[in-house]
Amino acid sequence: MGIGILYFFVTLIVISVGAIAGISGGVILRPVFDLIGYHDAISIAFYMGVAVLVMSLSSTMKQISMGTKIDFQKVLTLASGSVVGGLVGQLILNHLLAGLNDNFVQILQGIVSILLLIFVIICTRPDVRTHNFRSLFWYSLVGLGLGTIATILAIGGGPINVAAFMILFSITIKEATVYSITTIFFTQIARLTLMGFDPGFGLFDMSILFFIVPAAIMGGVIGGRLNVKLRSTTILKIFKAVVMGTILLNIFNVVSFWMSLSSG
Repeated sequence: MGIGILYFFVTLIVISVGAIAGISGGVILRPVFDLIGYHDAISIAFYMGVAVLVMSLSSTMKQISMGTKIDFQKVLTLASGSVVGGLVGQLILNHLLAGLNDNFVQILQGIVSILLLIFVIICTRPDVRTHNFRSLFWYSLVGLGLGTIATILAIGGGPINVAAFMILFSITIKEATVYSITTIFFTQIARLTLMGFDPGFGLFDMSILFFIVPAAIMGGVIGGRLNVKLRSTTILKIFKAVVMGTILLNIFNVVSFWMSLSSG
């Protein structure tokens, strides 16, 4: 019960902030759950995936109800790529978890996350050159790559998605957050479906979902509402602050896991 309550409040706060900036919260949740240290890597990946799936659905529905316009052709093209990416990424992650020490996998996830998040900070500077790819082929290819990376790292992939969309498609951060959240939704459907077969849902304590799911719904609605109301400049500031905080948290976790691995 105690860990469930803790997960509820952590998920509510993280998902709310993440939904504002289109970063799903998963990129923050995984290192926070790592820091709490109650569950192993595969369980954390599952709980994070459920939270992000619920958040992305509730946030998207809230934004649509408040008048946000979505280009469904582009979204569905991104989704098709991200579904395949989610399946490929989960297969790779399962292989890593089966062959490597749990702490070592978490160290690898943390290091790669740090490098990608630093790249995200660089890419969101105003003087960074952007492109304007229009072909749906590019949307599908980008969805495939982002879905694969996000799943291997056991994160929603939000900040990476947002930065990629802004650079490759020359869109504002508010537009990028919408595409990011909807892409995350389909990625999580794919990876959770695969997890149902390998390792199977029976491996996980499903009672935890009674705390995580309501928190994710509430967080998605709150974050989606604020995303519509806030200015793009404000969202960008929140985005950068969250990414910087997540980088520091990942650094702390990597050092902690490395010390545990060394002492073991």
